Amino acid sequence: MELEQMTYPDALRWLAKKYKIEIQERELTNEEKQRESERESMFIVNDWAAKYFQDILLHDVDGIAIGMAYFRGRGFRDDIIRKFQLGFALPKRTALAEAAKAAGYNPKYLVDTGLCFKVDKDEAGNKSGEDKILDRFSGRAIFPWFSVSGKVVAFGGRVLDSRTKGISQKYVNSPDSVIYHKERELYGLYQAKKAIAKEDCVFMVEGYT
Repeated sequence: MELEQMTYPDALRWLAKKYKIEIQERELTNEEKQRESERESMFIVNDWAAKYFQDILLHDVDGIAIGMAYFRGRGFRDDIIRKFQLGFALPKRTALAEAAKAAGYNPKYLVDTGLCFKVDKDEAGNKSGEDKILDRFSGRAIFPWFSVSGKVVAFGGRVLDSRTKGISQKYVNSPDSVIYHKERELYGLYQAKKAIAKEDCVFMVEGYT
């Protein structure tokens, strides 16, 4: 259930359908509906972000010159780049946040998923009196994390662009959230699960590349 990123009710429905068992369902409480809505909103935002990052990598000038150059230098083929939905985050510290806002996404879920983080209004020098949100992965090659069922649950990023000021960490990963717990996930398992089942063998290595 945890590996597939299913809720308990969804897992029961999946099992009932698989084994052709009829189950009686009760209506969810308002609290349960709210939790489900929160989780689904986070998955939707992550899915959008993965597509956004890959679009930048494939079509933006910086994405091609910086991000694609990095992947090419590491020997990544086009089919691998697309299969793993690799991407690039622009160096501008608010690029993703602004794109998400323009696309109609709630900033709350950018923070909840870890795509962005809040900066105190005084620290940010924000004269509007509101806290500002900044992109977590600015100027980085992007590696989306998928659950076994194929949902984007988190991201990893490797810094590439020297123009990204104030960044010292070479690698950054999404923090734990409602939909992502690092100790329960294996990067690349979704893409490899069929081959693992076929070969009955798997090699585990450290790092993305």
